[in-house]
Amino acid sequence: MPSEAIVGGDILRLITAGMYDNPLVLFREYLQNAADSIASRAPGTGSVYIEIDPLEARLTITDNGPGLSPLDAVSRLVQVGNSAKDPNTDRGLRGIGRLSSLAFADSVHFTTRSSPSEPVTRVTWSGSALRERRLHELDAATAIGESTTIQSLPDGDWPDSFFQVTVENVTRYAASTLLNRDAVRSYIAEVCPVPMSPGFPLAADATDFLSTNTRYFVMDVRLDGDEGPIERPFGHAIPLTGAYAARYERLEKRLIPCIDLDHPAAVLWLAHTPYAGSIPHHLGVRGLRARCGNIQVGADDVFSHLFHEARFNGWCVGEVHITDSRIVPNGRRDYFEPGPHLRSLENHIGAIAHEISSRCRRASSHRNRLRQIETVIKQTRCAHELARSGYLCPADAAALLERTRVYMSRLQQTLDELQIHASDFGHGGLDLSDGHFEPTQPANSLALKGVSSDAVATLQSAFGTLTDAMPPDAALKMIKAILARMNHD
Repeated sequence: MPSEAIVGGDILRLITAGMYDNPLVLFREYLQNAADSIASRAPGTGSVYIEIDPLEARLTITDNGPGLSPLDAVSRLVQVGNSAKDPNTDRGLRGIGRLSSLAFADSVHFTTRSSPSEPVTRVTWSGSALRERRLHELDAATAIGESTTIQSLPDGDWPDSFFQVTVENVTRYAASTLLNRDAVRSYIAEVCPVPMSPGFPLAADATDFLSTNTRYFVMDVRLDGDEGPIERPFGHAIPLTGAYAARYERLEKRLIPCIDLDHPAAVLWLAHTPYAGSIPHHLGVRGLRARCGNIQVGADDVFSHLFHEARFNGWCVGEVHITDSRIVPNGRRDYFEPGPHLRSLENHIGAIAHEISSRCRRASSHRNRLRQIETVIKQTRCAHELARSGYLCPADAAALLERTRVYMSRLQQTLDELQIHASDFGHGGLDLSDGHFEPTQPANSLALKGVSSDAVATLQSAFGTLTDAMPPDAALKMIKAILARMNHD
């Protein structure tokens, strides 16, 4: 047995290309590190500036945090998997996220200093060198030594303190997303710790709730060329179709308890809407989502397995902010490490998911009843027109109105149960009383003008058969089409 543990160089390939499949995650990793650095000093002073250069296949992320001294830069940026961060306060935990870009680019430079009296230090990791090495033949320390370089840069127009990440030669595979400004902006708005838009009607309430019950932290993140900072994607409403946008109605706030401590394990908010259907993915707001340190964990379906019907997760808008440090995101940050504290959280979220599903079902049932009301009102108006048209003989007209009277009686009961009025459907002139449908009013004697009396009786009999076999609107449409053809011929 060897006297000391030896880690093979292939571990570097595992924690780069083997860990990340979505190129955009590097923004999460670098903004997460920026948040930890900035939050360590006075709050409210954090900003990040992102430059994207498609022609050079380069992107640069610069924050105004406290930076690192030359000694700290070397010790922290060359080591792998040896993070000094505090899991109770910091977002990053494992000391591997800064290498995420090596899965999608040739190299990454980390440039920093902590005071104007210090030189600027640059640590470079070469992804191409890692890929060229036969890593399985090297131990990890040798592979790291052959893949990193350390420089002390000459004086220049550098900030007093800063940390900068420069990703060079983005691969063709990743360029379509990493160098796409819209994709980058949308990803950061959805995942990273940026403020809510003031256009979100529940923004102030949600922000106050989170600030009171979590270590709520946001940064001013700007993309070069943009006029303002990136904000969370919640808008004033949720456009579900071209003609309909569901409005946010109210904010529900909950504290999810720990199994063994007084403080909450998580803080949850739900933005209630009419639950009018599945919210499109591209809006970036759908689903009950998880956030840890105000950075998203997983995707919009992270808790969908806790819904009896997973589709209903896509109907809601809400967030679960983890506050118990024992509920830890896994290495890929797509879910959490298993344990009793996670199971307790899942039990509580499962109960909430059941409530959301019940809301969705009730809303769906309500909409179905409204659609049925619309259909009955439409058919009633067509039946009324058809019975007074003169197209039917008096007996058939009376039978049609009698059938309609029964439907309208049921419709009125439904309207009363839902506490709504027919005028809500744009049919304020429709009287639902029985008397309105008495067939004593004279039929339109001009409807079949020019048709012989024998032919009138035949047509009315045929039209009566159509009316018995078809819904009033379809029957009326077909009768008018027949008469138009007869007049044309």
